[in-house]
Amino acid sequence: MSQEEDFEAAFHAAQSTGLPYLSPMGPMILAATHLGIAKDSRSFARIFDLAHALVIRECTSLEQELGLIETERKDVRTSRVFYRLTDAGDALFEAKDD
Repeated sequence: MSQEEDFEAAFHAAQSTGLPYLSPMGPMILAATHLGIAKDSRSFARIFDLAHALVIRECTSLEQELGLIETERKDVRTSRVFYRLTDAGDALFEAKDD
């Protein structure tokens, strides 16, 4: 599979859970993290041409409301958030990877 096909499959795996994501960006962040495409908010915003503030807002929701990512560190100067999937976040993709 191509990287685009892998991303689309991972996006659909995260989206199909029925979780109350803040926006469609939620499954995109999870899929990009799962595939190693982007593991911080600034890189994700740049790759997908999105406002960094919107990505941070979605990351906050994914962490605090859904428990699917966890912050590893924050850059105070740039507001960049470095994150990783939690066990619950990883579980969204386990069935699709088998």
